[in-house]
Amino acid sequence: MAPAKGEPESVQGLTTRAQLVDRIQQLGEGIFKAAHHSWENALTQIKVANPGLEFSTEGMGMLRKVVDGQIIIPEQYQQMEADNEEEEEQEEEDNGEEGHGESDG
Repeated sequence: MAPAKGEPESVQGLTTRAQLVDRIQQLGEGIFKAAHHSWENALTQIKVANPGLEFSTEGMGMLRKVVDGQIIIPEQYQQMEADNEEEEEQEEEDNGEEGHGESDG
């Protein structure tokens, strides 16, 4: 592929479409992880700033929005939300198994 004028350093040297697609996916994952971190950080700050406030974050999420007074998952994010929940459940299971194995030894 011929380099474009003003091309970012992150894609310089890529020679195939497959490499470009892979790089775009990596960048997208990085953005999603940064957004998730920011979401978790905001929730933690709310809890620290309001120690007497009792509230649940159940049903909340960074991909959700409020429509007519209800929290919904926009259609374009429903599969992503489901995949994210599956990954979190798997991580919890993996962490539980690791902890269990350590206590056995």
